[in-house]
Amino acid sequence: MHKKLLINKKPAYYRGQLLLEDDFIAEQRYHANARYRHSLNLHGWGVVRGLEVRHAGTNEIVVSPGFAIDGRGHEIELVQEEKLEVPSNSANSTLMASLVYDEDDAPAADSERRTRKCYAVLSLAAGVPEAAVVLASVELDEHSHVTAHGIGTTNRRTLKTPLSPGCVTARALDPHLRTGWLRMPFRPTVWPSDEQDAPPPFRVGPTEARSHREIKNEPNTQGAGGTMAISLAPGVTRVLKLRIAGAENDGRLKVELYIGGWDAANKRHVADVVLAEEVKGGPYDHTWDVSRGDIHLESSTLSIAIRADGYARVSLVAVEVTCDPALLQIAPALG
Repeated sequence: MHKKLLINKKPAYYRGQLLLEDDFIAEQRYHANARYRHSLNLHGWGVVRGLEVRHAGTNEIVVSPGFAIDGRGHEIELVQEEKLEVPSNSANSTLMASLVYDEDDAPAADSERRTRKCYAVLSLAAGVPEAAVVLASVELDEHSHVTAHGIGTTNRRTLKTPLSPGCVTARALDPHLRTGWLRMPFRPTVWPSDEQDAPPPFRVGPTEARSHREIKNEPNTQGAGGTMAISLAPGVTRVLKLRIAGAENDGRLKVELYIGGWDAANKRHVADVVLAEEVKGGPYDHTWDVSRGDIHLESSTLSIAIRADGYARVSLVAVEVTCDPALLQIAPALG
């Protein structure tokens, strides 16, 4: 089944046609109306830039240069600063500063050609003209004077471009928005005590985690260990790098990064070690590439395990992540 609906008419020409002024007017009107529809439906209406209203004296306001689209889709540009006088009979009232497009009903004659003049109409009145863009509200005192504090922007209409669902993807973002670092202090949970050779817990402070120097008044010879979940932002598709840093490390640190979660297709738990490294003694600041860091958008989790065999301090855990699917190395098998 097909249903053809008439949505518009456009001028059509043929060889030998006699063109009159109505034909050219119809041509202009067709393209002008198409542009108005484009502006309103793809961008909206309101102030695009500039057109700030400020106090210029007890009886005047000033509107800065700028650009707007009115409620009918007309583009309006002010190329220079314009002043508006405050009506003298408007004591204790609130006026609205607004901007709207207008044009002559009939062409005007000049020495070279006939033109139809187009205008930007600035108003300061109690009401707002139809389809006008509100720039500011202006409160007057008992003497019909305006002050800087009397100018408000609560009712100012700013153009906010509507976005269609799904039109902004990772590829549309700037590179610095597609990739970034999640940074956090190391705030580990205690290593499971029923595990063989389970290490003592870290001493966790507000900005870092440390091994205990002593446990029950005895020197700590076992170091410390703990695990921490790393929260992933929505849309993350891959872990690119892991970085850890700390001011002291008397022995060795064993670092493991896990991608866990749930395999919905096979109904099984996932716990994959995607990075395992050791850090030797002294202050440290290490960054490693994660070669198998693909993240399933719905069911993957991320966590880190750090185990020290001596006194150590951990100040920073950071992962570089991306939401760019182009950087996926292996298609996620989960879900």
